[in-house]
Amino acid sequence: MTSDALKARLARERAQVECAICRHRQWLAAPQGRCDQCGSEIALFEDREAADRALEEITAEGRVAFLRELAGGLYAVIANRVFRGKAGS
Repeated sequence: MTSDALKARLARERAQVECAICRHRQWLAAPQGRCDQCGSEIALFEDREAADRALEEITAEGRVAFLRELAGGLYAVIANRVFRGKAGS
C-alpha cells in the first residue's frame, strides 16, 4: 500500500529509476508509473519488505521483474509489460 508520506515526498522530489529492462533513466513523481521507453511497470516503495512482497506476486504470475534500491532509501520494482491477447483466444 502506498502511503501519503511517499506521495508527498515524490511530489516534492522526484525519484530517479533506471529501467532494469531497457536501461532508460526515468524520473517518477508518483509511486507508480511506466518506463517512457519500453512501457515496463515501475512501482516505488518505502520499505524493502513491501517491495519484496510485490516482486514475489509479480514473479508468481510468470512475469519478469526486478527489485532495485534507489538513492534516498526507496525501492523500485520494475516489471515487464503485460500484453493482453484478443478476447476468446
